[in-house]
Amino acid sequence: MEVKTSDHPLLDSNPRISDRVKDLKPYDPVSSLDIIKSNPGITHFKLDWNETTIPPSPRVQKALLEYLNNGSRLEWYPEMYSATLFEHLSEYTDRRASQLLVTNGSDDALDLICQSYLDSTDNVVSPVPTYNHFLQFAQRTGAGIKKVSGQTPLIHSLKDISRAVDENTKIVYLVNPNNPTGNIYSPAEVYELAKRHPSVLIISDEAYYEFAQVSCARLVDELDNLVVTRSFSKCFGLAGLRIGYLMAPESIVNNLRRVFNPKSVNIMAQIAAIAALEDMPYYRRYIRQVKRSAALTKEFCDRRGIPCKPTYANFILVQFENAPEMAKKLADVGVHIRDRSKYLPGILRFGLGTEEQTREVLSRLDKLLDQPNN
Repeated sequence: MEVKTSDHPLLDSNPRISDRVKDLKPYDPVSSLDIIKSNPGITHFKLDWNETTIPPSPRVQKALLEYLNNGSRLEWYPEMYSATLFEHLSEYTDRRASQLLVTNGSDDALDLICQSYLDSTDNVVSPVPTYNHFLQFAQRTGAGIKKVSGQTPLIHSLKDISRAVDENTKIVYLVNPNNPTGNIYSPAEVYELAKRHPSVLIISDEAYYEFAQVSCARLVDELDNLVVTRSFSKCFGLAGLRIGYLMAPESIVNNLRRVFNPKSVNIMAQIAAIAALEDMPYYRRYIRQVKRSAALTKEFCDRRGIPCKPTYANFILVQFENAPEMAKKLADVGVHIRDRSKYLPGILRFGLGTEEQTREVLSRLDKLLDQPNN
């Protein structure tokens, strides 16, 4: 018998999206990849996502190839709680394994925290501008967002953040050092904030820890309301494999495990992370290169009379009167940076790489500045 749509009203409409999601805007991952692929004739410098500009340690590739060439079991689920990885992370962070949780990138850690701790009646306090993807994770739970603007776009005060906390605040989110401003909150400041608001979960997002070398990790021994998240996507160069981790008091880790999917961290990422942690000298050399690149860029900007702000992370902020136009010109010559002028007037964010790479980037910028109308 033929079914008529008119006889079944539900067939006239599509499934309804959740009310919690319908007003969310998709996260907009602005990327230079399409431009890079469309112009293979020049050497490109991908500096827009703060990734490393060199491959991971050779030990990483060796470990992955050995796994693939020696009876790998890709048809099996990954090891749920990699004892070897937790052992390495415990040594690297000086935290107990019971205070650690490895996730599918630090994004997954941030989402897990939101799903575990936020209700629709809660709110999250966060300085802005900051890492917007976390704010979307929070909004997805139905929680409200209380954005705190500093006295200037580049400086945020924890006193202002503390004043924004109310009886419905469940989380305070701090990117530390912050992206895109590059400023940092000291462990002493974070400790004071956490003590002042013991019922509020404080997140210190330390994706750039290896460059900043300032961390709140030790505070998880003293505070019951602190989570520190970190990533293997920045310094360690494993962005394509998606692996990160968090550190927290055991009580918080146990709560997060209620929601956590232990199958979410793939075996290749686990192997790569272990190999990376076994070759810290390789990454320390790269960090020194990034620091020298920051100094080179600062010297260049000072010589050209261009305002710039070094940061605690692997990027530097450079100010131009015509920032969007300059960003386009740089992309045309293969230098792909991030235009942050929507939030920070006139600011372009330059990711930093090796000294050799930075000299070439500055050479191309120098030529652009010498062109008429610049």
